[in-house]
Amino acid sequence: MSLDADLLSLLLDAVERLPGVEKKRMFGFTALWADGRIFALVWKGRISLRLPDPSAAAELAALPGARPLTVAEGKVGPAGQRWIDVPEAFHDDPHDLRRWAQRAYDLALGGAGFAGDGRSPEGGALKKPPPPKRRKRRVRRA
Repeated sequence: MSLDADLLSLLLDAVERLPGVEKKRMFGFTALWADGRIFALVWKGRISLRLPDPSAAAELAALPGARPLTVAEGKVGPAGQRWIDVPEAFHDDPHDLRRWAQRAYDLALGGAGFAGDGRSPEGGALKKPPPPKRRKRRVRRA
């Protein structure tokens, strides 16, 4: 197995209890999606998580070994600030990988991240609220 395949296996194990996770291959890498939103990928020997919340991205990026995702050598685009390569230490620590993958998943679904901050009491992801009801417009006739 290749390194990316091994890492994908680790990532899939970390998200195995999360409902509705889809695996898709695209543009030379494999990504994980939740409700049509990408939240994790494996590319070039690294696991990357999408953390749209700036404080969550900064928190993960501050860990030793974490870094913004770079597409080209030395270049981090605006999207790279939201995509963080997890530390390689996470490859040997399924608890930390599961914890951060859960956070990326929750943020992809519009939640706030770790338990006690908006997830359901059971520890699962937030459910999307129903869309607002639209009122019918009345047409006035003269």
